Amino acid sequence: MENKAESLQQIWNAIHQGKRFFIAGHLNPDGDSLGCTLAVTSLLERMGKTVYAYAAPAIGQDLQFLPGLAKVHVGKLPAKANFDTVILLECSDRNRGGDLEFILQNARTLVNIDHHLVSDAYGNVNHIDSRASSTAEIIFQFFEQSGGEFLPTPEEATCLYTGVVTDTGRFVHSNTTAEALRVASALVALGADVATINQVIYFTKPYIDLKLQGRALEKMQLRFDNKYSEIILTHRDFESFGATPAQTQGIVSQPTMIPGVEVSALIKEESDKVSVNLRSRGAVDVSRIAQSFGGGGHARAAGFKVTGKTVTQVAEELADMVLHVVKELA
Repeated sequence: MENKAESLQQIWNAIHQGKRFFIAGHLNPDGDSLGCTLAVTSLLERMGKTVYAYAAPAIGQDLQFLPGLAKVHVGKLPAKANFDTVILLECSDRNRGGDLEFILQNARTLVNIDHHLVSDAYGNVNHIDSRASSTAEIIFQFFEQSGGEFLPTPEEATCLYTGVVTDTGRFVHSNTTAEALRVASALVALGADVATINQVIYFTKPYIDLKLQGRALEKMQLRFDNKYSEIILTHRDFESFGATPAQTQGIVSQPTMIPGVEVSALIKEESDKVSVNLRSRGAVDVSRIAQSFGGGGHARAAGFKVTGKTVTQVAEELADMVLHVVKELA
């Protein structure tokens, strides 16, 4: 990022000038996307702005505890696009938030805040910092840019801490930098409810989710001299437990605990597409694999979606690419 302070100030300028705001994160928001949406919504309301917060479904049960969630319109877009300012959070391209084009086209100012390595500068104001652990880290820096005029409330701190802790995998992933830890510490000092976050996100899992995880691990296959772990979940697997693809959170990371596994893939058959989650132990940049399928993400965590192909076809194409990559590790 060439001038972080300058672009953060541009965001403040856009917020001070705006009156009616539309805010959204990416489709099927995770802790970072939703946490940032809620924190920014709360801040703007404290500033006396009119805010329409939107989230494309679905929101996982593990995030239902987040303060202010009742203010978010889940899957319900406004009838009219009467917003002067739109803020998209953790959306690497303008379509990442869903079918929002009628809103984007009618806004005077589009603000884009993201931390992905590959991200389009599609906004009138762009703050893209791939060195940041999370978008929540950036939003906290944005709060700090106010010079003390605005600091996160305990509820906002809880939302932002959720973003940092989930995107760093509880401070395990390679994006756990000194700055990420500084931000997390500051958010705790400001009242982030760490105990509830840990209990709900990491130590609570519904029965069906656990059963589905068991099925997934049972179907896990190791390939290419045990360097590649592949899990394929079909419609039948989900129907067996009355589960949905949204209930697979955390499964893709499990195989990376196996010594020798460099890449883990969770391939899910959904109603109108095949979705793939990728994880890397570190030697392989899975974001490059995801990009070749039209997706994206980070070096150690990425994903993509494919339409018009069967789950078997996607699995075979992915395996061919992974084979080429892991051969280079020999």
